[in-house]
Amino acid sequence: MMTYKGYTATVEFDDSVGRLHGRVVNSGPYPIATFEATDVDGLHAEFQRSVDEYLLSCQEDGVEPQRPFSGKLNVRLGPELHQSIARSATESGLSLNKWICQALEKSVT
Repeated sequence: MMTYKGYTATVEFDDSVGRLHGRVVNSGPYPIATFEATDVDGLHAEFQRSVDEYLLSCQEDGVEPQRPFSGKLNVRLGPELHQSIARSATESGLSLNKWICQALEKSVT
């Protein structure tokens, strides 16, 4: 994977044509950019060019670009789990949001 300006791209190699293909994957349900090259350096350059062109196009058109992961996440917990988490957060002296963030950080590190 590659990252540029907060956007992340995955890469696949197509042996039938000898090219690397990339696409931005963290910008919502549809990729904002796809790109290709024959070597790694070219792929990095094309990825950056694609993201820059996308952002410039949005600016010129006066539209808000799709941003990679806003940091907002809606999760359905079920009432019992919600109550248990709220109780644990209160007992820890934390907001519900802070408690959940800490629990998630522990599980991914």
